[in-house]
Amino acid sequence: MISFFKKLWHGETGGLTAAAFLIGGASLISSVLGVIRDRLLASTFGAGTELDAYYAAFRLPDLLFYLLIVGAFTAGFIPLFTEYAEQRGKESVIKFTAQIFTWVGIVMIALSALLIILVPWLMPLIVRGFSTQATELTITLTRIMLLSPIFLGLSAVMGGVLQATKRFFAFSLAPVLYNLGIIFGMVVLAPRMGIMGVAWGVVLGAFVHFLAQWSVARRAGFGHIVWPSFAAEGVGRLIKLTAPRLMSLAVSQINLVILLSLASSLTVGAVTVFNLANNIQSFALSIFGISFALAAFPALSQAASRRDDAAFSQALNAAGRKIVFFMLPSAALFIILRVPIVTMILHSGKFVASDVHRTADVMGWFAFSLVAQSLVPLLSRAFFALQDAWKPFWISIVCEAINLILAYWLRGPFGIVGLAIAFSVAFWINIMLLWILLHRKKINLTSADFWRSSFKTILATAALIIITPALLRQWITVTYWLPLFWQAALEVIFSSMGGGLVFLLVARWCKSEEMEEFWSGLKRRLSRIP
Repeated sequence: MISFFKKLWHGETGGLTAAAFLIGGASLISSVLGVIRDRLLASTFGAGTELDAYYAAFRLPDLLFYLLIVGAFTAGFIPLFTEYAEQRGKESVIKFTAQIFTWVGIVMIALSALLIILVPWLMPLIVRGFSTQATELTITLTRIMLLSPIFLGLSAVMGGVLQATKRFFAFSLAPVLYNLGIIFGMVVLAPRMGIMGVAWGVVLGAFVHFLAQWSVARRAGFGHIVWPSFAAEGVGRLIKLTAPRLMSLAVSQINLVILLSLASSLTVGAVTVFNLANNIQSFALSIFGISFALAAFPALSQAASRRDDAAFSQALNAAGRKIVFFMLPSAALFIILRVPIVTMILHSGKFVASDVHRTADVMGWFAFSLVAQSLVPLLSRAFFALQDAWKPFWISIVCEAINLILAYWLRGPFGIVGLAIAFSVAFWINIMLLWILLHRKKINLTSADFWRSSFKTILATAALIIITPALLRQWITVTYWLPLFWQAALEVIFSSMGGGLVFLLVARWCKSEEMEEFWSGLKRRLSRIP
């Protein structure tokens, strides 16, 4: 058993679907833990000052991490790693990775220290609507959590190595360990330290996230610290490839800071409601949408390095069809079942019914763009694999501007819901612009197979939309006498199971290619079980 686990932990994963389902399965576990985390936070602190401060405190650490790390490792690291591995051999890749690992550590430590010093001046500008007490609490929490980008930055380098070498198991479980660290802070440290204990749990989760991926990459020959040099092979190229992605993420993060400022000027708890709603709708996004985008990226990078346009389009189409197949019914279920979902997850302790309905309304509008949110990472990675990060950058500029204008305009009549409406509209515009520019590159995303598969998925989803509300109404009449949690849980479970079954039956009747592949793959795996 131990040898089997070691082989699974350190071994490679073959095939797009296998990799995507491994990432998706781990994302499911991580998302469930995230739900437990949010329920504990909501029931303990409620939609009030402390939780507003906690979520606001994430803004600067996230800004640092996403700006410097996510940009580099989605736009440049994996394509360069793949190119060096195929053309120059493993020794060249190890030297390249060691330089990047060292530089990331130096830069993240320096910038985290600088922000820790500057945060008392920066935070009052970000959360203008907070009281003095809430602002001071946000500053303290931010200083603690600014330690986490150091570990997450180093972990991202190791995660890039694991993706490029198709070692998806440890890569997939790292977020699970991260959430376990936060829950540890919530359960063990918070009773003594209050919300500060949760912040230290974030730091612990980030450290374990790094340790898990480093242990696998180290065994594969990576994860060394060397003397840093800008002249080392690949460092300059990575910076050039990263520049447009960094600017794109800078715009996105500045956008989030402005949205946070707008939310902080609304009612108390608006920041909490916005973040909790986004976390819940991200449940399906991380399981299916992001999973297929991450799993497809190495294949896209390999096809691009070989200049194999047919293989590139095939990998892109396959991932796109699967994303639509899983995300369209998921979005429908999140919208239809939004109130019982939020009730089941968050209605406890200090998180009362009015908070539930506010969060459900925001989540419904987030879910409206779930398909677009899932396809944007895939199409963006198609550009990154082609080593063209400028076009996604200019598109992000346009879409973030639209997002901010709409958010500012809609917050008056719609309050916090207006920010979610603006968010979803901007994502749909983003996906349309990415598709147009890919089409101009003669990358055939929307082949006849794509449209045929999507049409069958739409038919099956339409059947789900018809049957699920009827099932929900029926369950409401049956479960009204139960405690609120069990009432909501049964409504969500059985309504989604009934709607999902109808979706699968109609997809099977339509002979959906994704349904056939899913069913045959499931049968193959079940047949291997003794």
